[in-house]
Amino acid sequence: MNPLSQTQSTLVETLTSDAYRQLEHAASLKGLLKPFKGKGELEHLAQVAREIEAQLCHLMEAVMQQAAQPPYSLLDIRMVLQNTSAGSTFLRWRTRDFARMGVAVLERQVCNRALPPAVREGLHRFECDRIALNLQMSVVHSLYRQATTCAIKISSADRLLRQFTTAVEVSQ
Repeated sequence: MNPLSQTQSTLVETLTSDAYRQLEHAASLKGLLKPFKGKGELEHLAQVAREIEAQLCHLMEAVMQQAAQPPYSLLDIRMVLQNTSAGSTFLRWRTRDFARMGVAVLERQVCNRALPPAVREGLHRFECDRIALNLQMSVVHSLYRQATTCAIKISSADRLLRQFTTAVEVSQ
């Protein structure tokens, strides 16, 4: 008998509003759409983005751990965290032997006619969570990079103004 069909519960616990509640308070866009009064506010925005990235990583780990439970652990597919050279983390699908990676790995499993419908639906839920979390991570990481870059540029502009002002005072 197929061990996948013997599994009692294949219900996937999706990411709920409770899982995101803490993120909602930190991630308000109203703090982004305002005039920034200096590099300090931009550095703060970058810090908040980093904190949100860490929280998103925890959500990603929770989804990954759930995907590692039976009946999904019996499949030739794994959800893994991949750290990028840019410093962010994304959820990826991989074969058990790590020979292949990507959505094609998931598609192959979902199209397996021997897969019970409940397992197929669970994989679909994991994929939807993966897509949403990767989007959120990408946006927040981009915000972090942009805020950090802008803080550096403001610091350079401040330094230029100080140098000019000092030069003018010395020449008078």
